[in-house]
Amino acid sequence: GGGGILTVNILPVVMTGINMISGMLYTKDLGAKDRIQLYGMAAVFLVLLYNSPAGLVLYWTMNNIFSLLKNGYMAVSFRQKKRVLFGGISFLMLLLSYFVLFVHHGSSRTRILITVIALFTGIFPWIMPLLVRFVKKIKIVRWQPKETFSLFLLSSLVLWAAAGILIPSLLINASPQEFSFIDEYTSPLVFIGGAALQSFSVFVFWPFILYFLFSLNIKRTGSIIMMTAAVTALGNILLFPGDYGYISSDLVFAGSVGHNIQEITINLAVLAVPVVILLVLYMRGAKKTLSCICAVFFLASLFSSGRNIYGINRAFIKLSEYYTPSRKTEDTIAPVFHLSKTGKNVLVIMLDMAESVFIPAILDESPELRGKYSGFVYYPNTITFNGWTKGGAPPIFGGYEYTPVELNKRLDIPVREKTNESLLVMPRIFSGAGFSVTITDPPYADDNWIPDLRIYGDDAAVSTHITDGAYTNLWLKRNGIELPPHSTVLKRNILWYALFREAPLAFRQAIYGHGSWNAPFSEYRMRLMLNGYSVLDYLDELTGFAASAENTAAFMVNNTTHESWFLEAPAYTPQLFVTNYGRSPFNKEVWYHVNAAAMKRLAEYFDFLKANNVYDNTRIILVSDHGCLEASYVTKTDLPFHVDQFNPLLMVKDFNAAGDLTTDTTFMTNADVPSLSLDGLVENPVNPFTGKPIDGQKNPPFPVYVKRVIEKTDTEIALNPQHLFYVRDNLFAPANWRRSDR
Repeated sequence: GGGGILTVNILPVVMTGINMISGMLYTKDLGAKDRIQLYGMAAVFLVLLYNSPAGLVLYWTMNNIFSLLKNGYMAVSFRQKKRVLFGGISFLMLLLSYFVLFVHHGSSRTRILITVIALFTGIFPWIMPLLVRFVKKIKIVRWQPKETFSLFLLSSLVLWAAAGILIPSLLINASPQEFSFIDEYTSPLVFIGGAALQSFSVFVFWPFILYFLFSLNIKRTGSIIMMTAAVTALGNILLFPGDYGYISSDLVFAGSVGHNIQEITINLAVLAVPVVILLVLYMRGAKKTLSCICAVFFLASLFSSGRNIYGINRAFIKLSEYYTPSRKTEDTIAPVFHLSKTGKNVLVIMLDMAESVFIPAILDESPELRGKYSGFVYYPNTITFNGWTKGGAPPIFGGYEYTPVELNKRLDIPVREKTNESLLVMPRIFSGAGFSVTITDPPYADDNWIPDLRIYGDDAAVSTHITDGAYTNLWLKRNGIELPPHSTVLKRNILWYALFREAPLAFRQAIYGHGSWNAPFSEYRMRLMLNGYSVLDYLDELTGFAASAENTAAFMVNNTTHESWFLEAPAYTPQLFVTNYGRSPFNKEVWYHVNAAAMKRLAEYFDFLKANNVYDNTRIILVSDHGCLEASYVTKTDLPFHVDQFNPLLMVKDFNAAGDLTTDTTFMTNADVPSLSLDGLVENPVNPFTGKPIDGQKNPPFPVYVKRVIEKTDTEIALNPQHLFYVRDNLFAPANWRRSDR
């Protein structure tokens, strides 16, 4: 007949084996008769429980294992017991760390935190005796009260100067104008003063209140703790600044602040070196040496802070010479843009950091936009010459002569002056051809974050305005939303930012709190996005139709797509609590939300232009200086940079163009904007500063600098050949990118 399959119930067999081992240990001093009885009982249980439910057998087996381990543990000596216990704890913590890091797929932040705690728990029992011995030695080292107080005081002052003055001054000095004229405060030095007072309370006042409450031995321990904290804080500030991307004026990073285990381990290992050295000096009673070290750190922090404060004040004075913020909150808005109903209008809208690759997803989620953007052509295969505004925006306004590579060909002219030229090229050409010109928020005018509109001179044909932030309070008032003042939140969070910079890498994500800085509210972040969004939302009120000339040209820069805030789908409108994130594959990507909002508000504006019969006689160009720096990139390549960052938005509607939006994969650049704007309106336009034709400078392959543009000298941009790439034909094909030094 057919052969059967032999099956064995493994759990009863395992249970019997464990019983046998236990019997061998328990009866090693007994006679053969007693041992046979135990083995017999084990055999009887094997027969009785062989076909029992697995749960019962497993319970019985684990009970026997636990009893075996307990009795084995009780049998060893006290010294060995500690080692066995510590070894067991360490082994379990190691297993937990392995599981959390390499098996579990939850939040990286939580996994790293659990791993750090588990590893510390596994290591602590072994180092605890060393700590006890160290504390005993501290008691032996006879630091006098005066010496202990001196070390505690100097260490506290180092922490105060670093958190209250140095870090805030470094932050603000990187872009003083961003922190100027916030609410009722004009000078950014106010925020440094506030941080200094808060830091003094945290690191000097309250620590000294506690210091005088305790005995001398505890004071000695406290002085060591403060000294260690001061040294590690400075080490983190100087050696581990972190690369978290651009930080906005509301102290929100563009990138992630997470760190992997390798980075955290290196951080702790490097910090351990100076700490150990200082502890050795302390144990040797090197009182003057330690006090001198702390005094030097304190004075160096003050000196560096002083230099930063001097630079901040100079920048503020320069800004004050030309900028007076508008605080209008009235219910009516005066038109800024004046379009002609009978002549030709050119409207160029630069959406800072708009993400081109999101356009198909936005259109799929809202198909009606294809009709609202009637006559538009979307150019997905468009390149920018730099992935940041300072290098990516000048070609939009000035053309191919203002790419980073071309700017370096005129080394007799300062970079600032050449950048100003780029912003003046089209206004000069259009105004010279009889057009009335309007320009708002020109980027980095005269190399300022808040643009210096004086570069346009007194040309009556050119009207200039700063709109960013001018209508935010009005928008909030009309929509019944109350937000904490920007200044109030900044004064609170700047100290948290300082603590973040001082803290080891393992704790920074917890301090940052995804941009909330552990605040009970985070809605204030909406304000920065509203500074640009409110302009788009009020474009109908900002537009009039009594142009001073037959033809008009308007150039608008808007930051809606530059600031992060989730919005309420499907209209993508701002509200405090979002309930509908939309149907897009990118619905949990904040940068998708602000791009969708910009496209929706512009669609409403185009409906307004159509209703007023100025859509057909208006050429409209939507463009960005670069793509998003920190989005979930759609294009995946093996190139050493994200291609999407160098793929700006470009959409063009010509005069009288009709029909649903179409897509054209022609290889374009954002430096094509001047020739697209002027085409057919000005005959043979030339750059008024160089005399070269506007439409004759296109020369592929195009040089793209993939790092942030910085100045090597006043007249030259630093261009590292390793970061300069040439691209041709199709930017999405990695083979079409070639590094300049290869």
